[in-house]
Amino acid sequence: MEQLLIHMNGNTKLWTDGLINDNSVKSLTRELNQMFRRYGINTCIQKITFLAQVNAETGFFKLSQEKPSKYKSSTSFYKGRGLIQLTGNLNKDGTAYSVPGPYEKYGKYLADNGYLKKEEEGIFISDPDLISKDLHYAIDSAGWEWSIEKKALSYIRDYGDKEKNAYAKWKRDTFPKGVGKSLDDIALAYEETIEEEKYFWFQSKILNGYLLTHKDKPDPHGWEKRKEGLRKLKTWFKYDKAVCRGEKELEFISGKGRAPWMETAIQEIINYGGKHEKAIDKRIREYHKAGGISGSDSGVPWCASFVSWCLENSTPKFESPHSASSSMFFNHSALEPCEAFFGTIAVFSDCYSNGKMKGSGHITLVYGKLLDKNTYIGLVGNQGNMITLSPNYKFDGSTFYSYTEKGIKIYKKLRGFFKPKGYVIKEEDKLNKNDEYATINEANKKLNQKTQDTSKGESSR
Repeated sequence: MEQLLIHMNGNTKLWTDGLINDNSVKSLTRELNQMFRRYGINTCIQKITFLAQVNAETGFFKLSQEKPSKYKSSTSFYKGRGLIQLTGNLNKDGTAYSVPGPYEKYGKYLADNGYLKKEEEGIFISDPDLISKDLHYAIDSAGWEWSIEKKALSYIRDYGDKEKNAYAKWKRDTFPKGVGKSLDDIALAYEETIEEEKYFWFQSKILNGYLLTHKDKPDPHGWEKRKEGLRKLKTWFKYDKAVCRGEKELEFISGKGRAPWMETAIQEIINYGGKHEKAIDKRIREYHKAGGISGSDSGVPWCASFVSWCLENSTPKFESPHSASSSMFFNHSALEPCEAFFGTIAVFSDCYSNGKMKGSGHITLVYGKLLDKNTYIGLVGNQGNMITLSPNYKFDGSTFYSYTEKGIKIYKKLRGFFKPKGYVIKEEDKLNKNDEYATINEANKKLNQKTQDTSKGESSR
C-alpha cells in the first residue's frame, strides 16, 4: 500500500494545508490499513471507489478540511473535515451547519465500541477540529462515514405526495442494487452489473447529498474529477473484475500491460523528470545500489544503474544486470538480444569524439519513434544529468547514435537491443502508430511534463 500511495500521489508531500503534522506516507499507510480492516473495506473495488472519492474531497491527501467557499458548510462550526468531509447538520433556519449531528454520532460510536472512554464521546462536539488535525481521526471518521453512517434511502415508504412517490420509484427502478445500502456496499454493485459508472455516480450523490427530487441531474460536485480519479485508480490497482471475483488468476507478464519495467521508469520520469541530478542525489544512490555500486554518489554515470533499478522494482521484478553503471553490460547473462519494442534496452558503447575514444557507452529504454521513422525516442537516466526523453537516437544503417555537445560531434555505437532474460515479447509490446510522435515535446506532454528543450544533447557521462 505504501508504494502504491507514492505511485498514485506522485510524491510524498501530504497534508499541504498544514493542519496534520504527521505527513509521512508510512503513517498514512498504517492508518488506512487499520481503518480498512476496522470497517470491512476489503475488496479491490471498495478501496478503489473510496480512494477515488478521497481524491475529489481532499486533493488526494492534501487537505484535511473544507476550504472556504460559497457553500455554507465551508464556513460553519461543523464544517466538512477528514478524508470525505464529515459535516454537521443544518440549523433550523438553514443558515449554517451548526448542529453537530455526525460529529456527535461518531463520538458515540467510538465510545459504544470501546475505542473511546464513555466520558469522552463528546470530544468532537466541543473540538471538531480534532477530525482535521489528528491523522487517526481524519482517516477513521471517513471509514465510519463510508461503511456505517452514509446510506442510501430505501425509497419504499409513502411520501404522502404522488410526485414524490414517483421520484422514489424512479430511484428504486434506476439503482436497484444500491438503494438502502452504505457507500461501501454500493461499491460492490460495481462488480454485479455492467452499469459501473451509474453506481459510482449514485455513490457520489449519496456522499454529497441526494435530494428526493433529484433524478440523474445535477451531477455530484466535482463529477469529472471523481471519474478521472476512478479511472486512474483502476489502472494503478490493475483492476480486473474477473480477478476480484476469484474467477481467474492475475497474470503479470502475459497480461494486458506492456513491458512492466517501463511503468516503473515512466513513474520515475513523472516524479523526477526535469530535475537535475543534484536535486535527486538520494534517489540516484538507490539507482546505483541496484547497479551494483552501493555507496557511490551522483557524480558516477548512472544511465545503466537507472535501468537496473527499473528492472528490479517492476512488477514482476527482473534480474538486474548489475552494470557497475558503465553501460558495458550488453552481453550480461541477465539480458537477451531481441528486436526493438516498447521498453527495449538499447545498449551503446565505443563513444567517440572527433574520431577519438571519449567514454564507455550509454543505455536507454526505447519509448517510441519520431515520424521520420528513423529516430527512436529513448527514456533514460543521466541524459543531461536528469531523467528525460531524448529524440537523438538516429539509425541510418551505420547503427550509430550521434549528438552534439559543446559544438563537438560525438558518436556511440549501437551494440544491440536487449530484453530481460525469459521475458516473452507480447503483441502489445511492439511499437505501433500510438508510439509515433511529431516532436519530442508531444511525447513529453503524454507524460504530463513541461515541454523540454531537447536540442542540448546528452551529457558527456
